[in-house]
Amino acid sequence: MKKIVWIVVGLVMVIGTGLLIGRSKPQKESTTECTDHTETGEVSGGRLTTKGTNYTNVESDKSVQSADGQTGKSSPRLSAPVKALLGLDGKKHNYPSLLKMINELDADMSVTDVSALREMLNFPNDRFPEKMRSIEINAVKNDVLDKLLRQKDLPEGLGLQMVEMAGNAETDPVWRDYCIQFMTPFYERLTTEYTEHTEMGEGLTTKDTKYTKGDSELAAIHDAMFSALDERDATLAGTALIGLELLSRTHDEFDRETIVAKATEIASDEMASSASRLTALRLAAMTEGRESAVDAARSLAQTGETVLLRSAAIVTLGEVGTPDDRELLESYAQGENRQIAAAAKMALEKMDARN
Repeated sequence: MKKIVWIVVGLVMVIGTGLLIGRSKPQKESTTECTDHTETGEVSGGRLTTKGTNYTNVESDKSVQSADGQTGKSSPRLSAPVKALLGLDGKKHNYPSLLKMINELDADMSVTDVSALREMLNFPNDRFPEKMRSIEINAVKNDVLDKLLRQKDLPEGLGLQMVEMAGNAETDPVWRDYCIQFMTPFYERLTTEYTEHTEMGEGLTTKDTKYTKGDSELAAIHDAMFSALDERDATLAGTALIGLELLSRTHDEFDRETIVAKATEIASDEMASSASRLTALRLAAMTEGRESAVDAARSLAQTGETVLLRSAAIVTLGEVGTPDDRELLESYAQGENRQIAAAAKMALEKMDARN
């Protein structure tokens, strides 16, 4: 889940030469208030709040302010792995040691541990051990979020927090992409629990906090994923397309026709990044949008700004093009660019297999 590569690789197996689609100051709060608060699942803008004040951590004010690992006294209520992940155990850590701590987390963490880890997801990079690279910090956050989503009881408000993090343009773009990726399994799990809850004859009441709040989380996830389709300068739109297409297979609220139309639109958008266009093109070609992908593929095969984009478009023509496209493909197969030629030969093989 942590690698953006799963998006492009999962969609594009183009040719054997390697082508692929691919802190304001914390407020001091009592742990009792924290526990009461998180147990009700109250969230404000995706962040835990206590009596209207942004809640930041279960540690003392002095401990939380330490950003260099030189911490003061920490709360004994936190487990050892969580203290280490927050830099509150007085030890020096690096990427491997933090991964080890994450592996020690179980699927039934205390409310306090869950709350602290959720806050960690909002840490700026300078809150992590010195010399950790951004890619490593994002990987640590990714694995922590994965652990939270695998809890026996899904943390309430976690979906809203993901929406906030993904929607923050000031956040690391890779982390935003990860948050979008996690929205699909989150949505699937929450809707499954919703269904099981009602099928057991329990019903839903206004006092049923977990599920009434869950309903608003589902709506927020739905809207956030569609909104991400308009952020096309990097990989966010392509990532959202993958998740939306998957959800559209089993959830009617994700209109498949709309999603396929968006994919074709993005593939044809000259202002969109090559990564998003690649993903969109391949998705359109592999779904009900096969016909609508033909025009985009023809155009990109000739005008794509990168060899990778052109190659993907050429292969797509072999999959969804008409006999009229054969002449173009044959000319590319005889060209001097080996990568383009290899893509064209593969496209011709695909076209022959269809006829």
